[in-house]
Amino acid sequence: MISKPPGIEDIFPDRIEKWNRIVDAARSSFVSFNYRECIIPIMEFAEVFTRGLGGATDIVTKEMFTLEDRGGRNLALRPEGTASLVRAYVENGEFNRLSTCKFFYHGPMFRAERPQKGRLRQFNQFGAEMFGSIDPYYDFEIILVMDTIARKLGIMDYTLLLNSIGCPECRGGYIKVLSEYYLEKSESLCDDCKTRLNKNPLRLLDCKKEKCRPLKEEAPFIRDYICEGCSTHHEKLQKLLDDNNVRNTDAPRLVRGLDYYTRTTFEFVTDRLGGQNAFAAGGRYDNLVEQSGGKSTPAVGFAAGIERLFLLMDGAVNSAGIDFYLVHSGGESLNAAIKLIPPLTSRGFSMDIDPEKTSFKQQMKKANKENARLVLIIGEDELMEKKFTVKEMSSGSQASYGLDTFDEYLKGVHVSARRHEGRS
Repeated sequence: MISKPPGIEDIFPDRIEKWNRIVDAARSSFVSFNYRECIIPIMEFAEVFTRGLGGATDIVTKEMFTLEDRGGRNLALRPEGTASLVRAYVENGEFNRLSTCKFFYHGPMFRAERPQKGRLRQFNQFGAEMFGSIDPYYDFEIILVMDTIARKLGIMDYTLLLNSIGCPECRGGYIKVLSEYYLEKSESLCDDCKTRLNKNPLRLLDCKKEKCRPLKEEAPFIRDYICEGCSTHHEKLQKLLDDNNVRNTDAPRLVRGLDYYTRTTFEFVTDRLGGQNAFAAGGRYDNLVEQSGGKSTPAVGFAAGIERLFLLMDGAVNSAGIDFYLVHSGGESLNAAIKLIPPLTSRGFSMDIDPEKTSFKQQMKKANKENARLVLIIGEDELMEKKFTVKEMSSGSQASYGLDTFDEYLKGVHVSARRHEGRS
């Protein structure tokens, strides 16, 4: 038997309803805030990520799946969505000529990590990006969208961590102070942080290893060093959140593991995921569009892990089932039942049928297993009388109608029977 690679999961029907509940909640929330959907490539030139995420980040140095094409060009499976969407935004110029643009996406990402609970090598995310404004309202809106999605999914036991890491103009002074602080304690650092101290000191605050945690707790606060503009921006964001009852916690040492962030950084965290405690995170990245070859464009966004949200949702989600299960007695009865399939599916109803000639009892068992709302029966008696019988599975009541009135019957079926409109 050939098995799947480590860190990759199959999503089978026993999980798909819950999975779709997450995606549907995200999509409906994005649409409510006027974000428009984009489909971005799974594969990009590696430069999209090395330039955007930073050459010294863990994703670029350790976790990207890269390959060389026949032309000798270096490609990568996307490890995250923001840099890829920024590339698309810059390349598709008709959108970046607008004053502001709001997009969302969802799909698989890839990182060569050690698989564990909530951390996979192929994982799925949805995310949103807003381009074109420095106004802290949009930082608030991005956070509010994720807060809305979490509430729709019944996930309430989380903490929103919030910080500002300033801008490149004011961050230099802090990085100097931070480097001096850690340099005195370099012997106590993990091997990765010893490298970060020389290449990217801000990443020292993002280390999750126990060895480095006590040092991080005593590190200086970045907000003590940010400029007035960054400080004012952060205060306005906090006020918007507080005034609109979006609970948040000040996290003065919170940084993100990517180099493109400026000013706002945030994480949605919970204690129910073990070491991987963040299920959504994001922030502002006002320089990434220009770094990717576009004009100077402020931007803010976030991404959330679908697998992690799946773990946080309480209980199973009941299958939506099907609208109709067709029961027959074989032969001409089967042919008559099959002729009813196009009228059903063309009206958006879902259905199933077993073409094998089995007993009514066996077919009814299968209808029940498929969670059918209605069973449509054409047996020998119905065929002789040119009728069909409909049984409502929840109540057990049934009634017969003429086959020549089938179209009229369908017009009267309550719309809630339709699978695609029955989902929340």
